[in-house]
Amino acid sequence: MSTIRPEATTEKLTTEKWQDKRSLIAFWFFGLCNNFGYVIMLSAAFDILKEQEPNTEPDISNITTVFPLSNFTITSTMVPNSRKCNILSTGAILLADILPTLFIKSTAVFWIHRVAYNIRVPMSILFVVAAFITVATSVATWMSLLGVVFASISSGIGEITFLSLTALFHKNTISTWSSGTGGAGVIGALSYAGLTGAGLSPRHTILAMLLVPALMAVSYYIILVHPNSIKSRKCQTEDQSPLLKQPTDITPDEDSCNDSEEVTGTTAATSYISRLSTRQRLMLILPLLKYMIPLFSVYVAEYYINQALFELIYFEDIWLTLAEQYRWYQVDYQLGVFISRSSVNLFHTKAIWVFPVMQVINAVFFSVEAYFLFVPSIWIVFAVIFFEGLMGGAAYVNAFFSISEDVRNHAKQIMPFSYYED
Repeated sequence: MSTIRPEATTEKLTTEKWQDKRSLIAFWFFGLCNNFGYVIMLSAAFDILKEQEPNTEPDISNITTVFPLSNFTITSTMVPNSRKCNILSTGAILLADILPTLFIKSTAVFWIHRVAYNIRVPMSILFVVAAFITVATSVATWMSLLGVVFASISSGIGEITFLSLTALFHKNTISTWSSGTGGAGVIGALSYAGLTGAGLSPRHTILAMLLVPALMAVSYYIILVHPNSIKSRKCQTEDQSPLLKQPTDITPDEDSCNDSEEVTGTTAATSYISRLSTRQRLMLILPLLKYMIPLFSVYVAEYYINQALFELIYFEDIWLTLAEQYRWYQVDYQLGVFISRSSVNLFHTKAIWVFPVMQVINAVFFSVEAYFLFVPSIWIVFAVIFFEGLMGGAAYVNAFFSISEDVRNHAKQIMPFSYYED
């Protein structure tokens, strides 16, 4: 009977710890790079639309108003509809940045398991490269929006890919991924505001962001212990049983249990999903509704605030121009998101419903402010925006952390569906 040498055991543990550290680092960069293009497009939304508009100023000559039921007229220098905003709202950028991702996430359950990770990741990288180049060289509004669509496709493919991959790695990859997505917000918004504030044009600033997809490639192909180099694990153990009872007409894939073979990008979870009917796949989503609905509500409220209202909330005669105020609103919001998304290991809650309630209150506040402009100082607006970011980030990370706990305790098959929430 052979014995295991203590030195071999120690060496194995050391190797596993080093691989875990590499995976945690890689997933932080995945979160950063995957959301970076999305953040840049929203941060640059005001500038993207402004550059495509005709450079015309409103006529501020005297306007004569005649009241037909009276005998007097009023002469005013007030310009009708002179509220300072783009002709096309920044909400257009939001739609271009959200709808393709939404479509990908909504349909992925039917096809994503057929596409290997080694195809998905390069697709995500190529689309974000195309996004930056297209927006930076745009000569028309439709071209700018097309670039934003490319960024959205990249983010959608990347998110469902990397969230699915977390099931193969250390449980804290969920928290490092979430922290990385929060970091994308801060670093992306801050770098854009900083570089444009330093005098670099929006176009050149966006081109400079091409370093980010290169970093994603390095993280996946070099830093991460690649899925193709991880020997396949045993098939499901007792603590990984599916939420749905496996149909009797589905037989286990014997090849997936062959320890001599390598994982080629499809996990045991996606292998299981590939054998489910459409109805059974949809049924797997039902346990997620308690997380999906609150998080969806949070996103609706904050998208309404950030893309519909931010450009209408501004302060005259301060040290920031209108465009700069919009950029720094985005930085402030993303800072709150980053802090809350990085705090899940210190504090987490399953009371996800609290966050949509607070975000709706924020939406009401900003709606009233956008109409009346009653807040006396921009610092008050900055404080409320920061709180909005805290609520948005906390909703995201607590929802996915709770899902990851459920996945590990009940069913790893559920993880590939968790991206439906946002």
